[in-house]
Order: sequence, then C-alpha cells, then structure tokens
Amino acid sequence: MSKTDIEKEIEAQNDNAYGEPEDEKKGFRINIHVILIAAIVLVLGISVFELVRWNRGERITLDPDEDTSMFDIEVLDELIPMAPDDYAGHDFDDETTVLLLGNGDLSFSRVEDRGLDQMIADAAGVTVYNASFPYPTLATRNLAMIEKNYPDDIYSLTYLTDAICTGDFSEIDRVTEKYHEDGVVTQMGVKTLKTVDYDNLDVIVIMYDASDYFQNRAIENPKDDEERCTIVGSLNYSIRRIKQAYPYVRIIVSSLYYTDGVDAEGNVYDPDKLDSGNGTLSNYFYNELNTCTELSVSFLDNFYGTINQDNYAQYVDLSRETDYIKLTDAGRQVLADRIAYAINKYPQDK
Repeated sequence: MSKTDIEKEIEAQNDNAYGEPEDEKKGFRINIHVILIAAIVLVLGISVFELVRWNRGERITLDPDEDTSMFDIEVLDELIPMAPDDYAGHDFDDETTVLLLGNGDLSFSRVEDRGLDQMIADAAGVTVYNASFPYPTLATRNLAMIEKNYPDDIYSLTYLTDAICTGDFSEIDRVTEKYHEDGVVTQMGVKTLKTVDYDNLDVIVIMYDASDYFQNRAIENPKDDEERCTIVGSLNYSIRRIKQAYPYVRIIVSSLYYTDGVDAEGNVYDPDKLDSGNGTLSNYFYNELNTCTELSVSFLDNFYGTINQDNYAQYVDLSRETDYIKLTDAGRQVLADRIAYAINKYPQDK
C-alpha cells in the first residue's frame, strides 16, 4: 500500500525535527575531530622544527683577547653594611680615615715610593694610617707573651687590639725600644698606632698574608674560641673587643692570598695540597671566612678573587730574595684596588 500525501508530509517533518538538514541547509560542515587532528599535527610539526634547530646549535665566535677570568672562579666576598644602631649618635666628619693592621709587604713597602698603603689611599680616595709590622702573624706564636722566646708576638693582632682598646701602648713601646731600636719599619708602625684619632676613625682593615700557614700556627681551639695562638681565636678576641670599644668603626678582614711554598730542600710545593700540620692553605682561608661570617663583619676574598693559584706568578715576587711574602707592583695594585672597593662599598655608613 502506497503512502498518502499526508503520511509523506508527516515523515518529512519528523526528519527535520531530528536534525536532518533540508536541501537548502545542506553544505560545508565543521567537524570537531578534524580540528583536533589538525591541531595535533601543527604542534608536532612545531616541536620537530624547534628540536632540529636546537640540535643544530648556534655558531659562537670567541674573542681570544677577552678577559674571562671573572667567570672562572666564584669569589667569596661577604661585604655587609653596618647596623645603624652601631653608629647611632656618632658624629662623623667629612674625611674617611682607615687604619691598616697586618704584616709582610704591607709593612715593608711603606718606605717605597709606591707602597701598598699609598696605593690603597689613592685607589679609595681616603686617608690611610699604616700600623702594620714586618713579621708577626695573625695568631701569636705562644699562648702567653714569652718575651725571651719571641718578643714580636707583641705586634700580633690581639696585642695590638689590647693597646688600641685601652689606649695603653707602654708595653709595645718597651718591647720596641729593647728589641727594635734600629728597626725603622717597626718604629714607624708603633708611631702610627699611637697617632690615630680613634674617636674619628671610620674603618679598620685587618690583612695578614699566608705566614700563619707557613709558620704552622694553629687554626682553632674548640674549647677556647678566643685563644690568641689560633687564627680563629685571634679574630674572635680582637673583633669582639674592637666592636665593643669602637662600635662605629667598620671592620673589614682582607683575607690571605695565594702563593706557593718552598721546602727545606728547595722544592716548590702547592700549600693548598700540603697539610702543614694544621691544614692546607685553603683551610686557613675558610676558617677566616667562617669566623667573619659569625661575627657579622665584612670579609674580602683575596684567595680566589684577587691573587689566586692561576695568576699569582705575576703578582707575587718569586725571586725568594726576601724573608717575607713580597708582592710585585702589579700585585700591590690589584690588591689595593680590591681593598679600595671594599672600603667604598657602603658609603652610607657615614
């Protein structure tokens, strides 16, 4: 039986109701599956392109004359500003004055036209007082002062600190007159030490070379953190007392720098590999750094950042003609520039 016209009309309406397009609505249709596939293909294509380009690399041209030494090492400076409470109420004048305490080339070069102290003054634009002495170490040789054994212990940091903080220089005067009556460099150090106006002093720079290692001074005594004959004890003892007496004075510890060693047979050795009985040279350096960190005073890294194992041959006089660690003119200049940088790092302290 054939469908009637009415039945055909009903079927056509039902088809349209269930989404079958009429002839005039038929044409291009957007398919979500096609879009997703196209997006995936596009992402994969971009990824493959970037991977190929990355794998091919980039041509880099190196300048053989460029100084890249700054990228070869990690400098361990810890230069920190003073706390405002330390200098609250203190009246600073317009002149920045710096006291240098140390040994070796800092002391001996003061009599030369271009001594290390003068280079520091010029580089930093400050007034410098050089109260360093030729041969003492950061740590004392003896636990207590034994004059007949080693009178120059009186010029080590802790005894200088006692004189600075009390204003009593009589013992230093007595030892100097008795043992260094003709010692021009030592006499100059004592005179300078007594000349400084500590009420108007701005900065103290403590800078001892590697003599503590070469003279086999002890690094620390775990039972006494202020023992004079250890480098840790010397720093603890001195910095704590200076801070108490002159809280407005900024303290900078300028670390030892690298140089090689020569044994009794004349053989050159690396002190950063040879334990002399208390550790290698870097053990001394890191203990200085850690002590300064605990005391919250500035620390200037010369061991890696100034005169290090890679460049020391041009900065240290290796002729061995002196009985102390002597610097070349270039060595003094590079050290002076670094110390000047540390001195002027926080001018707001004034």
